[in-house]
Amino acid sequence: MRPGRRLIDALPAWLDSHRDAARRSLGRRLQAPVLSLITIAVLGFILALPAYLWVLLDNARALSAHVDHDPRIALYLDHVDEETAGRLEDALDDDERVARWERIDADTALGAYRDSLPDPELLDWLEDNPLPDVIDVVPASTQPDTVAALRDDLRALAPEAGVVADDEWVRQLNSLHELGLRILSVVAALLGLGAVLILALATASELRERQEEIAISRISGATHRFLRRPSLYGGVLTGFGGGVFSVILLLVGVALSREPLTEAAAAFDLEFTLRLPHAGDLLGLIVVGLILGWLGARLGSGHALRDAP
Repeated sequence: MRPGRRLIDALPAWLDSHRDAARRSLGRRLQAPVLSLITIAVLGFILALPAYLWVLLDNARALSAHVDHDPRIALYLDHVDEETAGRLEDALDDDERVARWERIDADTALGAYRDSLPDPELLDWLEDNPLPDVIDVVPASTQPDTVAALRDDLRALAPEAGVVADDEWVRQLNSLHELGLRILSVVAALLGLGAVLILALATASELRERQEEIAISRISGATHRFLRRPSLYGGVLTGFGGGVFSVILLLVGVALSREPLTEAAAAFDLEFTLRLPHAGDLLGLIVVGLILGWLGARLGSGHALRDAP
């Protein structure tokens, strides 16, 4: 008989075996509903906490986009001749790293400054305009490295010009966001490890309570894989339940946080509404629960069955 044919003939028995293992695993959890629900709740809390923090961090970055804080580069042309200034303007027109630029002559700048003063006559004592012509450059990218490279290139084109870039806040914002992501990753990894160990301990305890049943099954020829299979299904069921519970917790947490955050943003004249996680993110949370449940059951069942008679 060909190998492919043998696999097809063995498929129904293989499916029956898995179906029986899943049914027995579900039955054991229904026999101890409180303990099963507690395990699912613990896993749900462990998954929901970093997910909620990630939603807040992601929305915090989106909130920063509502603030007008494009990095700018100012070129002060008080010691720059017109020929050099013209070359500088041509370079700005051709540079793709520049989103837009504007030359502000000294008289316009002084007039704007005068208009901003509560008492413009305070400037009447000036004999000359002390302000230089300025080129205000807005980079196309807010990446600190790109802004710094553009600033250095402009400085090289006009060494006599005073060049000032206010991109430091971009670096600080990115650093804070990276720090938040790093802390969140560490917290999520530690919580995930804790969840796996808790599920492994629960699986091992369950198998130790069935030592006599396992011993009898081994005498009748049950393999290690056959004995472990119900525990793996149990881990998957627990992981699925924990993932679904974490999604519910996350949505409730976001719903409860939306109104206070919207009011807090409005206090700073910002229009902001906390965004709900995408469906893909919620599905990913359930998948993570499944993986953690399977890993915990795999670890716990492997250890318990090695020690079983």
